[in-house]
Amino acid sequence: EEFEFEPEPLTADLYGCSITSIIRDVRKLFIGEGRLGLRCAKVGVTVGVLWLTIAMQIFLMVEFRRMVTKSSVHKIREMYSEYELWMYDRNTETTSNGFHRGIPGHFQIERFSDVPDNIDKEFICSIPFSQPYFFICILMVWTFTVVIDLREIFFYAELLLVRTDTVASVQEILEEREDHIVVLRGLTFPFKVLLTLLIFLPRLAIDLILLWLGCRWLTSTASFGDVLLNAIALEFVLLLKDLIYNATVPKRNQWETSTMLIPHKRKSQASWGSYLGGFCWGLAVCAWVFVYVYKLQQVLPDYRWDIHEVCETYIDQ
Repeated sequence: EEFEFEPEPLTADLYGCSITSIIRDVRKLFIGEGRLGLRCAKVGVTVGVLWLTIAMQIFLMVEFRRMVTKSSVHKIREMYSEYELWMYDRNTETTSNGFHRGIPGHFQIERFSDVPDNIDKEFICSIPFSQPYFFICILMVWTFTVVIDLREIFFYAELLLVRTDTVASVQEILEEREDHIVVLRGLTFPFKVLLTLLIFLPRLAIDLILLWLGCRWLTSTASFGDVLLNAIALEFVLLLKDLIYNATVPKRNQWETSTMLIPHKRKSQASWGSYLGGFCWGLAVCAWVFVYVYKLQQVLPDYRWDIHEVCETYIDQ
C-alpha cells in the first residue's frame, strides 16, 4: 500500500510564521511586488519578535543557572559530602572539586540513625538520586517534551532544505492557487542558507541547551514537589514561541501561515520504517536519560548510589 502525503502548512508558532514571512515577503521584495516599506516592516518585525523570544529564552536560562541552579548544586554537593564523611566513618577519598566520596566496603548503614546536626536527613532523602526510578521518569518526561520540538526541527529542516527543490530564481518559489492558497515549489540556495542561519540552527541550539540545563536543574532540586514544579517551569520556557505567537501575531499573519502549503515530496509505503521508525525517538530518550544520569551529570560527580536504601524507611515514616 502506497500513498502520498498532501501538502500542509507550517506549524502555527513563531517559527512557522517567520519561515512563511521570509519566503513570501522576501520573495515579493525581490520581484518588486507590493509595497516595499510594508513588506520590509512585516518581515523585520516577524523575525525580530522571533529573535526577541530566543533572547528571552537565553536570558531565562542564564538567570536560572545564576540564581537557582548554581546555589542548588553547591548546597547539594556540600550536604552529600558531609553525608559521605559520616556514613563511611571518614573512610573517604576527595573528588577533583574537593568533596568527599566514600571508599567502597566502608559504608555503615546503621550510622544514618545517629547523623550529627550538620547533616539534614530530610534534605539528604529529598535529593533526586534517593529515588532513582522516580527521578529517571521525571527526566524522561522532560526529555520527551524537548524531543517534540527536536522532531519538528529535523522534519522541517529535511523538508525545506533537502526535499524541496533548489530553484534558480525567486519567481519559481511559489505557485498561486485559487482561494489565496500558495504552494511552495522550490527555494533558491540563498533562501535555504537564510532559513538555516535564522531559524533552524538557533532553534536547535536553544533546544539542546534547554535539555542540558533542564536536566541539571532537575538533578539539583532537593524536593520532590519542586522537581515537578521545575519541570513545568522548563516547559513554559520551551513553549514561549507558542505563547507569544498566540498573544501578539496578527490574524492576517497567522492566516498567511496557514495558507502556504508545503509539499512532502515523497510517497509512504507500508514498511518497518514508516510504521515503527518514530518509536526510535523513545529509545533515544531512554538512552540519553540513562547516559546522563550514570555518566554525564555533574551535580554529584562520582555519586555512590548509597542514599536510596537508607532513606526508604525514613520517607515511608
